Amino acid sequence: MSLNLSGIVAALPTPFDQTGEIAHEKLVENLQQWNQTDLLGYLMLGSTGEFPHLDKDEKLALIDTVKANLPYDKLLLVGTSELSTRHTVEMTKMAADRGADGAVVVTPFYYKKILHDEELAAHYRRVADNSPIPVLIYLIPQFSGVYLMPETIAELADHPNIIGLKESSGDLESLRHLFNELGQREFSVMLGAPPLLTEGLSLGATGGIFAVASLAPRACCEALRSYKWGDQERAERIKERIAALAKAVAAPGVGWLKAAMDMCGMYGFLPRSPLPAPDDAARSAIEQAIEESGFFARALDDHPFQERDDLREIDF
Repeated sequence: MSLNLSGIVAALPTPFDQTGEIAHEKLVENLQQWNQTDLLGYLMLGSTGEFPHLDKDEKLALIDTVKANLPYDKLLLVGTSELSTRHTVEMTKMAADRGADGAVVVTPFYYKKILHDEELAAHYRRVADNSPIPVLIYLIPQFSGVYLMPETIAELADHPNIIGLKESSGDLESLRHLFNELGQREFSVMLGAPPLLTEGLSLGATGGIFAVASLAPRACCEALRSYKWGDQERAERIKERIAALAKAVAAPGVGWLKAAMDMCGMYGFLPRSPLPAPDDAARSAIEQAIEESGFFARALDDHPFQERDDLREIDF
């Protein structure tokens, strides 16, 4: 199995209403905006989607909502991670039944002190053996507390149904080591840390899966387009602005990204407890970062900003 993973995928947040239930109609409204961009597709139920805070029925309902509003030319990646291999396989099969194109699986983390690369690799192989759709490894040690060695990832890349990696560690030296280990294998590395976009592309990454792409999809796509069209200096300048924006609106947590979305004509609202939301001072910093990015124009309605659709014409 294979997927075209050359592009930018937005890691989507899960919207909740004032009662704490999933706001499916608001998700549809957000999708209507994202669908008008050059995004390659979407990742649902990742870290930005608050997958640990959702039960099975909520997860499946979210997949159904996104799939029903997904253009034919966009991919749907779904985080199918559960604490056990058995339950991860079950969730992966259910996501596939609902139209997911690929499964993104976090390294098991609860028993991290007694789990080693041997057990983690066996987990991924068992999931991939039983998955009807391609599997991507999801490496995010800052949340999971687990790091797969590059040698282990390279071995897993030989599995015909493990097609790629979402590499969110943000560690450039580890990324270099990984590509050295991968050699000439056909294996898609999708970057999860915006500050490494251009460096990662130069090493061989095929694209990125970014939370900030939910806020500034056109900017993220324009950075990648500039790089692929040979204007690496422009790509670097845009990437620096994306990285600064991501530091302010994504790195502090999902609540910050949702607040930024509210400022930019989308629906964000609040994350589920116990995740924090920004206070007034933090919201002011978010607004400043949005304005300083240069990706947004002042809007005239009840939200302050709107992403510009003429970014291709701007000399950043």
